[in-house]
Amino acid sequence: MSSRHFILGTAGHIDHGKSSLIQALTGTDPDRLPEEKLRGMTIELGFAELDLDATDGSGDKLVIGVVDVPGHSDFVKNMVAGVGAIDLALFIVAADDGWMPQTEEHYQILQYLGVKRAVIALTKVDLVDDLELVLEDLKENLEGGAWEQAPVVPVSSQTGQGIDKLRATMATLLSEAGAVHDSGKPRLPVDRAFSLKGVGTVVTGTLTDGPIKVGSDLVIQPAGLAAHVRSAQSHGKSTDLVTPGTRSALNLSGIAVRDSGEATRIGVGRGDVLTLPGLGNAVTAIDVLISRTDRGIRGLRQSNRALRTGREVMFHHGSTGRRARLHLLEQRSLEPGESALAELRFHDPVFVFIGDSFVLRDASAGLTLAGGVVLDEDANRRAFRKTFQAEFLETRKGHHDDLEILLRSQIVRDKAVFRPALLAKSRFSTIRIRGAIDAMAASGEVQLSGEWIFESGWWKRLSRLAGEKVHAAHREHPDHLGLPLRDLRTMMAPELPSAKFFDALLAGLLGGDFAKAGPNIRHRSHQPRLPSELVKPGELVRKRLATDLITPPNKGETATNPAEEKALRFLVNMGEVIDLDAKTIISSAGYEQIKTQIVEYLQSHGKATASDLRQHTGTVRRILMPLLEKLDEEKVTVREGDDRRLPE
Repeated sequence: MSSRHFILGTAGHIDHGKSSLIQALTGTDPDRLPEEKLRGMTIELGFAELDLDATDGSGDKLVIGVVDVPGHSDFVKNMVAGVGAIDLALFIVAADDGWMPQTEEHYQILQYLGVKRAVIALTKVDLVDDLELVLEDLKENLEGGAWEQAPVVPVSSQTGQGIDKLRATMATLLSEAGAVHDSGKPRLPVDRAFSLKGVGTVVTGTLTDGPIKVGSDLVIQPAGLAAHVRSAQSHGKSTDLVTPGTRSALNLSGIAVRDSGEATRIGVGRGDVLTLPGLGNAVTAIDVLISRTDRGIRGLRQSNRALRTGREVMFHHGSTGRRARLHLLEQRSLEPGESALAELRFHDPVFVFIGDSFVLRDASAGLTLAGGVVLDEDANRRAFRKTFQAEFLETRKGHHDDLEILLRSQIVRDKAVFRPALLAKSRFSTIRIRGAIDAMAASGEVQLSGEWIFESGWWKRLSRLAGEKVHAAHREHPDHLGLPLRDLRTMMAPELPSAKFFDALLAGLLGGDFAKAGPNIRHRSHQPRLPSELVKPGELVRKRLATDLITPPNKGETATNPAEEKALRFLVNMGEVIDLDAKTIISSAGYEQIKTQIVEYLQSHGKATASDLRQHTGTVRRILMPLLEKLDEEKVTVREGDDRRLPE
């Protein structure tokens, strides 16, 4: 028998019995604040736990973390913070009141957030006479939506009617839900942060997307602050590993609790996200798909008004709420029932993943406006209205959960992509991303060079053009080592989306038929010829070095005048002569001869001192010592005290 962890979130109008139902189901009163007890209404998020048996014959235990949210319109922002990562919605409608305006708003919020699995609890059925009429009205409100087929369970928290059936229904739905998503990229949106005497900083939230281990170093986004996990609890029990799909509490070291009144971002507080290092940074702009329902809210005529571009909105995602400016891509306004591509621009940065759902509200009017999904988690404001960005967003629209489309769209747009950063802020694991890229490379769709990924068509055209420029330099100046890299950079700048891509292009060239020659790039087959005026000095330099391959003269004796010095520099750049230090040189033939003798000696003897190797090779200390240092640098040999050996 094993345990499966899930999160259940309540939703519904104030005074429809959410907290009472949670207490009837779990035995826990989720209202924890004195003010909540006094006023008889939920203000903040409340939590409880429910254990059920799986109904699929597995024998598994379903461990359900319950998040109870406020129903009053004044606290919808708190409600949104509680339902951002739930596996099952417990949607509550009171039989004596029916479907109310706040019921509708909560329903819309859950649809915007993409919550597909729900059970409808029709509460207070002991207070009505005509239950069939109430059920009929309820089903009319659900008709045509994602929850049209959701089970409806009449219950009474006072009499206990339907409570067992509700538990059984929830167990069935969660048994069918499958495993909780785990991409190895944990995120914990912080909904509470406090300090305990003798313990320190504690944060709580609903963990998604991956596990967190005690002892891990985390990053607090969006500020990018570091924190260390000292200890952890999940559902009230200490653990060394917190798994996704659980209510979790982490004891952090290295970070204080942020004062809610502070204007700075120092410390940790509600709205932050704990995650692993290396998953990218927070941003101030994201490109999204915005949608509006065609369902109005009774008594709120403004709910049917157009949403205009340029409007300031509140962006609700996870446990955070941020002010943003909405910019629609191809239209001036968004009517009920419509969708549009848009950009959200923030004053304070946010940390989101591709495919994340969110809700937009009007902070002043207390009204839910729209919902959406993130298509570009690291948007460039200046590129928003460019044709290539519009094509990129159109490709991703409706496919934010398709790995191949996400990869292809970014590679087609960016042309060159650094592999470790590709879809780092997504719900796809590194292993899945790497496998998909390897498959694209095998099909010829992309080219790989080290950690760089190139779109094949772009790469072939650009590399061909760059190669032609190098070859042209060889034809025009056959005596030169190659084309100066600074000149190639200037020549290719008009062809590149950004100057930063030159290094990627260069990496690809050097991984193929081209090589560096000092500050130049050359084709590997190019053998530059000494200029006519340096042919004779060059021959003299070669002759002097060849008189004694293993004990050649020093640099000053080899090149005795400016012409010979130029010829020597040319031969060094070509690799015909090896520069050992400021005064010492040796021909490449002499270098290879000594290196071969040293390797053979160490293969036979295991290790040797410099004195042993000098006697074996027959060279002199002046040559041997800098040559050994070069062999160490090239990892041909390994130095241990006074001895050298071959690497293991």
